[in-house]
Amino acid sequence: MDHQPETRMLGGHRYAFLGSFPRLYAEGLRAQLEASRIPVHIETPFTDAGVIEIYMGTYMGDVSLWVPAELLQQAYRLLERDEQSPHQEEQ
Repeated sequence: MDHQPETRMLGGHRYAFLGSFPRLYAEGLRAQLEASRIPVHIETPFTDAGVIEIYMGTYMGDVSLWVPAELLQQAYRLLERDEQSPHQEEQ
C-alpha cells in the first residue's frame, strides 16, 4: 500500500510533510536540503497563530519540515544517502 504524504499549499506551491524533528536537528536537515536546492518550510506550534518566532529561532522543541511535493522523494534520497555516508573525520 502506497502511503500518500500529507500536503498543503504554501505560497501558491504544494508542499509535502517531511517529518517532525527537534529544532536543532531540523535546522541541520534544512541546511543539507537547501544546499541541494530543495526549499524547506519550517513550522513551529506557533506558526498558525502568526507568531514570528521562526525568524528569531528561540523555540527548541519539535518543528515540522515541509518541502515542495515534487521534491519530496529527492529529499528523502538525499537525507538517506547522507545518513549512510561515513564521516570524513572517521576515516
